Amino acid sequence: MKNVLKISSAFIGAVLGAGFASGQEIMQYFTSFGQIGILGSIVVAVLFGITGMLLVSIGYRLKAVSHMEVIRKISGRYLGMGYDIVLIFTLFGIGVVMLAGSGPIFNQQFNIPTYVGTILMSALVLITIMAGVKNVIQVLALVTPFFLLVIIFVNIYSMVTSGNSNGDMEAIAVQQHSVSNHWFSAAFNYVSLVTLTNAAMLFIMGGNETNGKNAAIGGFLGGLFCGLLVLVSNIAIYQNIDIVATLQMPTLGLASEISPLLGIIFSITLFGMIYGTAVSMFFSFSSRFFEPKTKGFNLFSVLSVIVACGLSFYGFSDLVSIVFPIIGYLGYIFMVILVVGAFRLKPKKAIPAKEEWKIAK
Repeated sequence: MKNVLKISSAFIGAVLGAGFASGQEIMQYFTSFGQIGILGSIVVAVLFGITGMLLVSIGYRLKAVSHMEVIRKISGRYLGMGYDIVLIFTLFGIGVVMLAGSGPIFNQQFNIPTYVGTILMSALVLITIMAGVKNVIQVLALVTPFFLLVIIFVNIYSMVTSGNSNGDMEAIAVQQHSVSNHWFSAAFNYVSLVTLTNAAMLFIMGGNETNGKNAAIGGFLGGLFCGLLVLVSNIAIYQNIDIVATLQMPTLGLASEISPLLGIIFSITLFGMIYGTAVSMFFSFSSRFFEPKTKGFNLFSVLSVIVACGLSFYGFSDLVSIVFPIIGYLGYIFMVILVVGAFRLKPKKAIPAKEEWKIAK
């Protein structure tokens, strides 16, 4: 049970990133469909459980130490190369969205111009990845549980204390921008987005596990709990849509509504999550082309962040509505590969004691 909880909690920490914390992606993917969007959240919870179980289980079966090793084994050489290209786009795209999200925090909470927060975040990201990210990532890993507790508290409190009627909220909710024309396609796109962006880490997480049953159960429970948090966040935003409809950071608006002090705490929490995600994205992106701590790496990182900073001024909510669905669409092929690969995996009968696995021919 201890290992199951360890896997599921690590899963939750990996999946629930800055995009979820802001509430903007929840509003566009679910709340914008009104009450039927709640059904979409439930569908996501179930699919998160299934995909979480598949990702961690496949990593365990292949004793994964590299996500590319897993991708090539379950999809073949050429699709593996295609996945690598998609991953490069994903790293940069999410990095741009994160820089765009840092500005509205300052503007919404402290009435400071958006560009100040964006430029500050860009500078912090550059300094961090050029100086070395190891210590920063370790610190963020320690405080992430606190961040998640703050987010969960804000969403649950806002959900249970709202006195608004669903009829009044429905009319406002359906006027919000949606990433898709249908609630189910939006829900599936969201699952694809989250699966694609977190597959690498979850494969390796499974590869580090010594018990296949624990890996499967931990992946399922972690995915299911993530989905339930999406459901809670969606209901909280829906029931307070009259307050947060025009905000770039809906969840920050909910926190400020509870208490001005909580709003400040949440803004720091959100900034920290965005910072951690942005550092991870740009460091990984530059590492795909150059060895870290080299002149080429540093120069490429500077150029990448400058370009991303410029693109981020397109606007956080607009970028969420463009970049995230594109990543989700690109992930559809990976979702198919994932399911097919899970069924093709067979144990090596010659040495069952070592629990080694191979691809069935």
